[in-house]
Amino acid sequence: MHAAVLRYFLQVAREGSIRRAAERLNVASSAVNRQILKLEEDIGAPLFERVRNGVRLTDAGHALRRPSACLT
Repeated sequence: MHAAVLRYFLQVAREGSIRRAAERLNVASSAVNRQILKLEEDIGAPLFERVRNGVRLTDAGHALRRPSACLT
């Protein structure tokens, strides 16, 4: 996994929103979304539940975030 993708994932998890994460990262939200979708495809599980006001971590998302917590 590339560092940029992990950084995107962690920022989205922190913000609870792809749009807000993209703003903080100074990246287009479509680019962040594409990378998250590719990561979910590579892992074979959804990492976020898309909800009306943003996103929420799934169990798989929590599992991926736990070992990454020391990198934030």
